[in-house]
Amino acid sequence: MERNCCAVRTNLLTQMAKLRHLFPMFELNDCTVRLARPSDRDDLIEVSRGIWDGHDYLPRIVDRWIHEDWFFVCEYQGKVIACLKLTLFPDKVLWFEGLRVHRKYQGKGIAKLMNRELMVFAASLKAKDPALSFEFCTYYKNVESLAITAKMGSQTVEAYYNMQRRGVIKLKEPEIIRDFGTEIFRHYPRYLPLNWHAVHSKEISLPFIKEHAIVFRGEKGLYLTGTVGESCITLLSDLPSDIRAELPYLQYFFGPRKNINLTIPQDMGQDIPHLQEAKFFFWDDDGEVAKNMLVFSLSG
Repeated sequence: MERNCCAVRTNLLTQMAKLRHLFPMFELNDCTVRLARPSDRDDLIEVSRGIWDGHDYLPRIVDRWIHEDWFFVCEYQGKVIACLKLTLFPDKVLWFEGLRVHRKYQGKGIAKLMNRELMVFAASLKAKDPALSFEFCTYYKNVESLAITAKMGSQTVEAYYNMQRRGVIKLKEPEIIRDFGTEIFRHYPRYLPLNWHAVHSKEISLPFIKEHAIVFRGEKGLYLTGTVGESCITLLSDLPSDIRAELPYLQYFFGPRKNINLTIPQDMGQDIPHLQEAKFFFWDDDGEVAKNMLVFSLSG
């Protein structure tokens, strides 16, 4: 009997050893966080395939980011499985963006590792320039990111409503506004959203905005769209009374039939029913009316 038990135990250990060989256990300690290289491009594209149902913007900007400062990746067993970018914004803001983890490795502590390592790096930059602040933007139900950054001392500093609408066929070329100043901050006294980025609403930000965004006029409204990242339209003026007449001008930046994303400030909450009448909706599964685009400041 005892001999049979030993045989069974030995057989189980042998099978477990075979399984470990076929399916090696993931070891976070074997990960290396380093700066991205041109040779990482294919791996980064692979990482993006599991993000936003394959509609991630990373493939459109990966070549640019690889050649910019402070684009970090996580390498594991010779492959890149995650990334995170730091970008210097106006008014001495170090912006955290582009956190991605390969779907095969999600839930294994890699996002936490990336945030921790880049916070150490960011702190080294702040030691040289104490005026630096750390900021980022995320969706209000991005549970993992919110939990990680909360432990790092993040605080919500701004929030917006981001809504979506099915696209229309007709396009109209808008009037591009190049001569603008601080009047574009009228509804955004602290932060101005540029897609899923946000800059301080200060005169010092204007050159950056002119380089990284397009300000345009529709039938009645004034808008902005960023040129980097996932496309969103920011409403700068009061909401036009006939929002449907504005749609072809907004659609111009998305292409025919593609969904339109629109960001409005907190002080336009009362206008949400008018947008809903024009078939704009909150894109969460339950359609909850919420300030779903959040800007955070991280304590350095």
